[in-house]
Amino acid sequence: MSGQRELKDVRGSGAESAEAMPVAEFMAGLEALQAEIATTKNLVWERVADGTLSEDLLKRLCKEYYFLGKWYTCEFGSLVSLAPDVDALDLGSSEHFAHWLQNLADETGYAGDRNHVDMKVDWARQLGVTDDELLSYRAMPETIGSVFTTLYYMRRSYEEGLAAFGWAGERFAASTNYARMMYEGMRDHYGIEVENFRVHAYAEEQHGEAADYLLRQVVTTAGQQRRVRRAVEHVLSCRKRGRRR
Repeated sequence: MSGQRELKDVRGSGAESAEAMPVAEFMAGLEALQAEIATTKNLVWERVADGTLSEDLLKRLCKEYYFLGKWYTCEFGSLVSLAPDVDALDLGSSEHFAHWLQNLADETGYAGDRNHVDMKVDWARQLGVTDDELLSYRAMPETIGSVFTTLYYMRRSYEEGLAAFGWAGERFAASTNYARMMYEGMRDHYGIEVENFRVHAYAEEQHGEAADYLLRQVVTTAGQQRRVRRAVEHVLSCRKRGRRR
């Protein structure tokens, strides 16, 4: 055997070795990125709030929410298992793990409220949407893109999943007050009280604040910051496409 193969010494040559931005500065940059991308309002929520959305479109919106909730709920375990403090001495000593474990319990119906998928099924039944319609419904491309982009980042790394689902998802959604608009609009104009939105009206703001707090702890390296910014940009871009309708 002639010669000896030499492998390249990769130490210190990667993006992780670059200098990170101060966390506060990086988070301010994320806020600016959100303001740059999220420039359109979701007019559908407003039409529900004032009672001008047709019943057919409300049924379609319900099917979109079912698709979204079904897939997100089933993927929550990824964030629990990837939490950086999963090996804390006790649960009281963890923050990331405890937050997502509580969130998982809440979403799946073990924290007081019913599980969030079943609440969306009940909403569909209140509107006269059949179970077969839910199972066979073909979601809009924008919804599919938003959901599966988020799920990709939830599996890829903890900080990207937290950024995609928690920061660009729950936190941004809470800032729009959409759940209260939906709950009160359907109660006042369509004659139904939808538990799904009553629950989210009070829970999502807490989850959004926690996501911002937790994200600041895991964006301390240049590599983490690069990955998080990309995840936020991709998720917000997909959500922007959906909000145009």
